[in-house]
Amino acid sequence: MEGLWYTHFTAGQVHGDGMAVLRNGEILGGDPAHTYTGSYQFDGPNLYANVCVSPHATPSVPADLERPVTIFLKGSVAGDSATVSGHPDRHADVQIAVELHRAS
Repeated sequence: MEGLWYTHFTAGQVHGDGMAVLRNGEILGGDPAHTYTGSYQFDGPNLYANVCVSPHATPSVPADLERPVTIFLKGSVAGDSATVSGHPDRHADVQIAVELHRAS
């Protein structure tokens, strides 16, 4: 799992692409509107992540992401790809899906 990963996420009608570095159980990354920090663990093909998504100071940040949001994700790893899904804390009705593809 360690390395640089391209990310593509969807959250309802919102979608985007970014980059994430996974190393020693830590996640660091971002996209044009957010930074990602958090932790991950994997057990065989199973992947679990706890990610804090924080907005940059830009006028295009959606109103629901004006503050940092913690997202709990779980999914699986298959070779150089992974998929995880979950929801933000206190918002189980908002589903988020992330596809990861190894960049290096």
